[in-house]
Amino acid sequence: MNPTKAGTGLEFGVLSDAEFETFSVSHPQSSFIQSADFTRFQRARGQDVELFGVRRDGELVAAGKLNYTTNRFGYRVCECAKGPLMDYTDSALVSDVVGLLKGRAADRKAAELRISPNLPFIARDADGAEHPEIADNRPLVAELGRLGLAHQGSDMNFANVNWMFIKKLDGIQDSEELIMGTSYRTRKAIRKAEKNGVFLEQATLETLDEFYDALSTAGDEKGFIYREREYYEQLLRTTSAEFTKLMMAKIDIPAYRKSITERLEAESASAAELRREVEETGSKKKANRLKVVQDLVDSYERSLKDIERFPDSVGVATVAAIHFVCFGDEVTCVIGGTKQDYIYFNGATSLYWGMMLHALEKGYSRYNFYGTFGIQGQDEEGHGGYEFKKGFGGDVVQLVGDFVMPVRPFVFQANRVGRAAVAAARTLLGKLPLKRQA
Repeated sequence: MNPTKAGTGLEFGVLSDAEFETFSVSHPQSSFIQSADFTRFQRARGQDVELFGVRRDGELVAAGKLNYTTNRFGYRVCECAKGPLMDYTDSALVSDVVGLLKGRAADRKAAELRISPNLPFIARDADGAEHPEIADNRPLVAELGRLGLAHQGSDMNFANVNWMFIKKLDGIQDSEELIMGTSYRTRKAIRKAEKNGVFLEQATLETLDEFYDALSTAGDEKGFIYREREYYEQLLRTTSAEFTKLMMAKIDIPAYRKSITERLEAESASAAELRREVEETGSKKKANRLKVVQDLVDSYERSLKDIERFPDSVGVATVAAIHFVCFGDEVTCVIGGTKQDYIYFNGATSLYWGMMLHALEKGYSRYNFYGTFGIQGQDEEGHGGYEFKKGFGGDVVQLVGDFVMPVRPFVFQANRVGRAAVAAARTLLGKLPLKRQA
């Protein structure tokens, strides 16, 4: 392991993938970001990645994945995203590990060290209201500050997500109990999609184009940022089929039309018979039953009208695509969406529900909806997505956020000054009047 003595009873060294995986997969702060699978993926992408461990009397007490990045000006950063993994209630351990990481960053010529522990800031409920009586890590933020790690806040950060929506699955016995924990509207959408024959399929290298077409189309329509196709291809080539799940929701248009047509014919016949019986007997019971059946007839007629724009030649259509990751104790929904042309089929709902069932079956204890916006009000961007996730049940989770420590103070400050000057220049240029063209 090539240990480095710290003078504190701790030893710092580089870990093998297997050593790191054993520690990280069962750690209470586990995250797919801190995994051997994601490490292999990043290395295949040409990134400078290092797995470290800290031992006390031979026992591994802390570990993490360090990413080293260098910008075009030679400025180098050492980052431990969603880590390091350790007991943050042990103040002495935290202090020693931070010191070791700063030393390692200096050895690797980094100018700054960044960490972002995978811990909640203040516990919140489904509506985002704070519950400090359950969890409150403001003292930890202050402690890290005293160690030289400046808190960068916990605003949403696309590179290192700080706001999530998470549903706990512990104690849920079966799918019926799971679905009853969702809202009425969500249950209705789940059952409608199942009844209509929406089915799920996991993308492979051979079917990646189908997944990527749906993902990129949804991204372009909704305005969210998605990765290039090669990113997902590399994921499939370097990570396990359980870790990376590129999931698609599909509908067989001819089969769906045939099913609706058959149901319409059957209910229309029932309605005609009930109507005859009501006219002959005046039965209120039959009249009530006729109303229910007629509602079904109307619904099926609307469904057929809704899909008139999809000829049978469409065949099997991919209506939604979402990238999921399964690691440690949770299933995480990383990114994805629905093609707007096919929103009628509730593809995203089917994908969320299907992967919740997978999580329940495989024993994962949490379902992480990941990046969540618009929690404070309906006028905020992303509020609709938050409400959609909320329908499945769960709570808002706000992480403690990012922390930065100077490793080479002069270089660090020079970089800060330079970035501030560039930002100011851009702001000034944005305010200058445009010269009228002749």
